[in-house]
Amino acid sequence: MATKPAAGEVFRYPFLWKRQQQAGETEGRKARPVCIAVTVAHRNGETLVFILPITTQPPLPGRPALEVPQIESQRVGLEAHVRKWVMLDEINTDIVERSYVWDDRKALGAFSASFTNRLRADLLALVKSGGSSLVDRMK
Repeated sequence: MATKPAAGEVFRYPFLWKRQQQAGETEGRKARPVCIAVTVAHRNGETLVFILPITTQPPLPGRPALEVPQIESQRVGLEAHVRKWVMLDEINTDIVERSYVWDDRKALGAFSASFTNRLRADLLALVKSGGSSLVDRMK
């Protein structure tokens, strides 16, 4: 990959849900749209990414999610006429340079700075309150 992903960029990634990991699965069932929430410089110049899933399934009551506005869907090349949510309570972490599951590394597009900032602020508040689950894909 020539460039490193940035916060707000949307990719296809085999996101592994916490319930799948708890059932013993190690691979996401399909490559779904995901958003890079945060990137962190990791040891040896590697890039640690925090990845959030984008889904068309309305979140269950009590599950924190941020609805993707139609203009943002258009911006990243997703169907604008279908409602979507970025789930905030489940996060995958991965190392970009040595990920064994991230095949398609071409960004579909990027959310606007204002939507990305709102997403990150909501996520940070949720993480601080202990309301998110992390699935470490760095192994």
